[in-house]
Amino acid sequence: MNALLTTATFAEARITWGGFDFGVDRLVLGLFAGLTYGLLAIGLVLVYRSSRFVNFAHGSIGVFGASMLGLLAGDWGLPYWGSFLVAMAVAAALGGAIEWIVIRRLAGRPTMIGMIATLGLSQFILIFALIINTDGVTGFTFPRPPGLPEFSIGSTQISTPHVAMVVLGPLLLLGLAWFLRHHRVGVAIRAAADDNDAALLDGIPAKRMATLAWAIAGGVAAFSAILVTPTTAGQSMDTLGPDMLLKGLAGAVIARMSSIPIAVVASLGVGVLEQLLLSNPDTRNVVPLALGIIIVVALLTQPALGRAARERVGWQRIAMPPLPQEYQSLWAVRWFPRVMGSVLLAGSVGLAYAISNSTASALVNVIGFALVGLSVGLLTGVSGQLSLGQFAYAGIGAAVSVHTVSSTGNFVLGVGAGILAAALSSALVGIPAMRLQGLALAVSTLALALATSGWLLRLDSFLGFGVQPAKPTIFGYEVDLAVDYYLFALLMLALAMWFVNNLRRSGFGRALQAIRDNEDAARAFTVRSRMRKLQIFALSGAVAGLGGAVIGHSQTQLTVNSFPANASIDVVAIAVVGGLALTGGPVLGALLIVGIPSLWSLDLYGQATLAIGWLLVVVLMKDGLGGMINKCRDWWADGVARRAGIDVELARLGAVNEAVSPLACELRLEGLSTRAPSELEVDGGPVLAVNGVTRRFGGLVAVDNVSLDAKQGEIVGIIGPNGAGKTTLFELVAGFTAPNEGQIVYGGQDVTQSTPEQRAKVGLVRSFQDAALFPTLSVHETLMLAQERVDPSGLWAASLGGRVAERRKAEMADELLERMALTPFARMSIGELSTGTRRVVELACLLALEPRVLLLDEPSAGIAQSESEPLGELLLGIRRELGTTMVIIEHDLPLLSHLCDRMIAMNLGRVIAAGTPDEVREHPEVVRSYLGTDENAITRSAVRTTAAAGLTTVIDPFDIPPPKFP
Repeated sequence: MNALLTTATFAEARITWGGFDFGVDRLVLGLFAGLTYGLLAIGLVLVYRSSRFVNFAHGSIGVFGASMLGLLAGDWGLPYWGSFLVAMAVAAALGGAIEWIVIRRLAGRPTMIGMIATLGLSQFILIFALIINTDGVTGFTFPRPPGLPEFSIGSTQISTPHVAMVVLGPLLLLGLAWFLRHHRVGVAIRAAADDNDAALLDGIPAKRMATLAWAIAGGVAAFSAILVTPTTAGQSMDTLGPDMLLKGLAGAVIARMSSIPIAVVASLGVGVLEQLLLSNPDTRNVVPLALGIIIVVALLTQPALGRAARERVGWQRIAMPPLPQEYQSLWAVRWFPRVMGSVLLAGSVGLAYAISNSTASALVNVIGFALVGLSVGLLTGVSGQLSLGQFAYAGIGAAVSVHTVSSTGNFVLGVGAGILAAALSSALVGIPAMRLQGLALAVSTLALALATSGWLLRLDSFLGFGVQPAKPTIFGYEVDLAVDYYLFALLMLALAMWFVNNLRRSGFGRALQAIRDNEDAARAFTVRSRMRKLQIFALSGAVAGLGGAVIGHSQTQLTVNSFPANASIDVVAIAVVGGLALTGGPVLGALLIVGIPSLWSLDLYGQATLAIGWLLVVVLMKDGLGGMINKCRDWWADGVARRAGIDVELARLGAVNEAVSPLACELRLEGLSTRAPSELEVDGGPVLAVNGVTRRFGGLVAVDNVSLDAKQGEIVGIIGPNGAGKTTLFELVAGFTAPNEGQIVYGGQDVTQSTPEQRAKVGLVRSFQDAALFPTLSVHETLMLAQERVDPSGLWAASLGGRVAERRKAEMADELLERMALTPFARMSIGELSTGTRRVVELACLLALEPRVLLLDEPSAGIAQSESEPLGELLLGIRRELGTTMVIIEHDLPLLSHLCDRMIAMNLGRVIAAGTPDEVREHPEVVRSYLGTDENAITRSAVRTTAAAGLTTVIDPFDIPPPKFP
């Protein structure tokens, strides 16, 4: 260690170590910057706790407040401190208005859509801030707080804004802390943020509290921006946008997006770390990389924040419904997409002969952004994973492609190398994404985008000093003119759209949709979720890399500025505006967001109009611009159907409205064709044995040394009150939760360490209590998904449009639909079905999985009492025809008693009785656990008072007349 103290004066102390400056002035600057980031983090935490997503317009709201202060105190000459308070109030009102007018309208849609809406607001607010006051974000002329001292620490000048931040910042923090902890409104804000439903029950207006939280965050953002702006030589969109946001997010994420004091302290550390890195010439460009590493590590160590809540209903609301089944028989409807695609492609090619080179260059830029937007549509629209780093992959793909072409002279090899490099980079990011979803994934990929543009692309081996890219050469013809290059770019776009569309329509895309809707259920259907996620990250990165190569080779000089971090946010907006459910949606979005400003020069008013225009599309059109295309398709298809003699109204409603429940129909299980898994060697012993399993959650013992077994073809019932540990036991047996102790043996093999996919693969299959399945998939698609065990989808076949395996699955699905009386429901989404019908669909899927052992969790839950008897008959029929072993959790005791051969009772995580149904029902511990008292005191009876007659009737809960079975 080489430490050098160069002066004895404390104020001018300069300590260097390893090239880093630890001087007092450097540390003071770091603390000042950290306090600024801490104030940003406070607003982010408040908004996240109230709305559960990151407000990307947070910094822009602060800038708008600063612009108002510049207008009032600078241009109009009003008193500074009065203007200060007015500006904070205006920013607070703006924050509250955003929540009230925009965010509330997005309720029920994925939180990602809300984050994208705030991106549009961010751009609009920044532009509007410049319109009302051109000098509002310029440090040279921005008003400084009067009446405060100025002094120096070493060579660093401490001006009045610094002093105001140091004096007023802690006062603001203390006041905010007191308000949130002690004032009744502040306590109400915290209560509504912690548990919205409980707050409503307590009479707290939760929506109003969310609006107030946004307003407070807006005022705090203005406070920070007002005092920061005069300390800078100027501000740019980058410093006001994602770069500053990332620094505030670092402290907020370390604080788990919940604790304001921790967020402030962590932000102070971030500010000091930033100044230390900036003090060393060798590490000046690694600040975004260091922040990215800090954020990812913090997220990985926080399971609750790293795993976002599933948003099943939200994704269902943006899914485009398919055309009625009757329409599929019409040739014109079936071929319409291909014909329209060919016409549009031909028109785009013909356009090359009617445009100038400058227009062609603008269109190439649109195509490049559309290609990167396609990667977002593939990743987000299909798998539900939000990445804000797609343009970073484009930059990596461009740099590798340009350098490879320069070294080898082979253009095809160069583009291929760029695609491969982008795919590998995306896959590497996808590895931690196995544990990060939603907000966590968005934040970590934003950090990646900033690290790529701020560090990686600046390296000499990438784009450090700029690169002059080569133009493609096709069959000896050099594509040098912009019009010719436009045709090349158009070809790349057509190939990418074909590739993406194949993936969307394949079993691969269906599996990803299932993971997005309900990952646990998908794993129970043998879908290897981790592998599929990694594959989709790599494929989306490859498409982004192609877009980067197209953009890169179109430039005369390629620099790091060709791939700014802001562009990663723009391409997400492109995909959402165009429509996530439509393959060509990103093309529509790129034409609007990139095409208009590229083809026409826009002033500030034009830019503001464009920003608010695409924001309105996001807020008002849940399907984006693609929704209009879908409506036009439906209108045209209805006309074709009417001319073909189809009753359109009846086809649109479907026969489902007139259909009875499948449980009331005759189900045909006889002769069901199966490709059953090979018989496991059990030597006459149980096919499933659970030996002394225990599971603890902290101090709670959910399952306590439980053992059970089931022989081939046997039905074993499990009963117990709520909280007895029954479902947790199923989680252990199916592999979704690992036991702390004990062993799971299936077919004579120890499967304790096996994943749910591996257990389902060999025939150990479970159902779920709510039978939610996959809300955005149709019944037919769900039955096709269930065949992944016996006929898994191949990635390459899917990407190339192979349909042989898909036809096999469709035929098997059709057979199951007919046998299980589900044909009228085939095209309905799972989210539209009643609970009873979902139960039948789930059982049909389980049959498609060809199970050896079925774990059924409350199969009668949510169905009508009249359907209980047919359900029992169906389960008995499955055992009779297929010899399936079943372990059933059920609260309907009469139903379970007539189904099962043996019964097990649980309470407080332990087995309290086992034997025949009659033996278990008569057991004193079972009576006590159900009735809550001694059996001699109440003789196993419950008292029910009939108010109308004033009579008291004694009911035995075990003597309800059982359903009749054949």
